[in-house]
Amino acid sequence: MLPPSALSALTDTIRSLSLPDESIRQRVRQIHADVLAHSRYIREPDFAAIHPWDLEFLFGSYDGRFLGGLCRRALEGRAIRFRLSSRMTQAGGKTTRFRTPAGIVSYEISIGSSMLFDGFGTMDRRITVCGLECENRLEALQRIFEHEFVHLAELLCWENSDCTAARFQDIAQRFFLHRAHTHNLITRQERAAASGIRPGSPVAFIYQGRRLTGRANRITKRVTVLVEDPDGPRYSDGLRYKTYYVPIEHLEPV
Repeated sequence: MLPPSALSALTDTIRSLSLPDESIRQRVRQIHADVLAHSRYIREPDFAAIHPWDLEFLFGSYDGRFLGGLCRRALEGRAIRFRLSSRMTQAGGKTTRFRTPAGIVSYEISIGSSMLFDGFGTMDRRITVCGLECENRLEALQRIFEHEFVHLAELLCWENSDCTAARFQDIAQRFFLHRAHTHNLITRQERAAASGIRPGSPVAFIYQGRRLTGRANRITKRVTVLVEDPDGPRYSDGLRYKTYYVPIEHLEPV
C-alpha cells in the first residue's frame, strides 16, 4: 500500500483534529513567546516595527505546532509569499491562490500592517479579532494570521475558501477557538470620524505654505481631498477640483 500523500494527511487532519481548549491556548502562547524571542523586529507585544520575515516565522510556528509541518509539505515545492500591506485599510489580511497560464500555482498571505499600527494606543478602545479580545498588537496579529492560515489550509485541500461558510468557521473554532470571522480593529475611517472628518466633510490643510480648504472625498491610508481649482478636471457636480492626498493628522475640520 502506498503511504498517504502530505495533502491527504493534511486534509484528514484539518477535518478531524480536535484539541482541548487549554492545549490550544498553550500552543498559541508559546508561539507568542517564540516570536518575541526570535524576531529582529517584534521586540515587544505592542511592537513598533514588523517585517515579512515575521509572517514567515508565524507560518512555520503554526504549521509546526498545530499540523506537524503538513502545510509546508502539502505545498510540494510551490511558492508561498508573505507580504505586509499598508494599503489594506478594511481587511486585516488576505490569502490568495495564483495560477499562471502555464499552470504554475503559488500562494500569498498579506497582512494589513497599517491597521495593526493604528490601534492599541493608551486611550484607544478595546479591540477584538475573530471574536477574541486582544490585549496588544502581537495578539491581534496572531488572530489575523490564524484566520489566514485557515484560508491557506482550505485552498490547499479544496482549492476554495470562504470564511462565511460553515466549514471554515468549524476549522477556525476547533483549531484556534475563534468565535467570529470578522475583526473590530480601528480603521482610518474611525480615526477620521473621531476627528470630525467624514466623506463630504469640509476640511483645511497646509500645502506648500498655503492654507487650502476643500472637502474629504475618500478615506483610506490618507484622505483624498478635493479642492476647487479652475485648472482641475470637471466633476459630476459641474465644478473643477484638484485632488490632494493628506494624512488624517494634517487635516482640520472647517
